[in-house]
Amino acid sequence: MEIICFPKFLEGEPLPAGYLEPPNPYVDPPTRKVDIGALARYARENGKRIVDLTKEEVALFES
Repeated sequence: MEIICFPKFLEGEPLPAGYLEPPNPYVDPPTRKVDIGALARYARENGKRIVDLTKEEVALFES
């Protein structure tokens, strides 16, 4: 049985297209809308995992 963990910031939101699909190494990934490095630093500095961040916290790092 597969357990799927959805990030807190996606709760109540429709999942992005292909979210549950395995990545295709032959197709370029969608462009990044969030500065993942800064988001990871923020999460680490605040003692959280990225999946535990709220929509408001993630929005701080959107470009």
